[in-house]
Amino acid sequence: MAAGLGLASAAVAQDDDWEFQEDPARQLSIAAARYDAGQMIVVQCREGGLTVVLAGMPVTPGPIQVQATRADGRAVSQGWLPAGAPGAYRSGSPGRAARFMRGGGLYALRTESPAFRASFDLPTQSANLDRVLTACGWATEDDRDLLADATQISVTDPNDTPARPRAPRAARGAPRAPTPRPEAPAGPPTPPPAEFGVSCIVRDLHLRECRADHPASARERIVRDGIQHLDGKEVYAINGSNAADSEGKVLHVIGGRVTIIDYIAVP
Repeated sequence: MAAGLGLASAAVAQDDDWEFQEDPARQLSIAAARYDAGQMIVVQCREGGLTVVLAGMPVTPGPIQVQATRADGRAVSQGWLPAGAPGAYRSGSPGRAARFMRGGGLYALRTESPAFRASFDLPTQSANLDRVLTACGWATEDDRDLLADATQISVTDPNDTPARPRAPRAARGAPRAPTPRPEAPAGPPTPPPAEFGVSCIVRDLHLRECRADHPASARERIVRDGIQHLDGKEVYAINGSNAADSEGKVLHVIGGRVTIIDYIAVP
């Protein structure tokens, strides 16, 4: 992505808009905002996949969860993952992250642990940012961006404790076979593409109106199966909260993993 920004001859810099570059042969388009202190925001569409990266941020050992606010006062919680270079992070939900940056003005980030703050003066125009979103099949506006995230619910009843299976009668008291030495893990699994996201509204303690976040992915089997599996599911309160407080809020799911305020966790 940084190498793509080196194509200065292809750059389109406007006073009030994002910088824009594209390379049709590589199915690549990039919108970027760069700052004197070295920070940079890069929104890239490459071969149909959207990526949003913050560069020049404080270095932390792993993923970060930030409280983000914008000039009109709207606030959300966003999850960012290490992007392969010190101080670089990519959004876990790039479509929503990019839309949150539309409109310009102050984009402020704050974390609790590790604690840091950062702020960006975003371009006031978003035409070039919209070009990248559109190139990857994302909508430039989504009414669910205005809904609060359902933060304290789960699709799994926390009071359910699966029964421990009993050993077959013939095996009880028999000598145990030696336990094979576990192999070293192969590393963290590759996260599913953000384009496979599904969102649902909490209605009467059930997930309703489930749909694809990325319109073009609605025909993908993983998305269709996810919608069918989730629509109508009962939800439960977690962490001592009241599940009724999530009424009318939105729950986001990516590739079968429940995403609460952009934080990917196995339910």
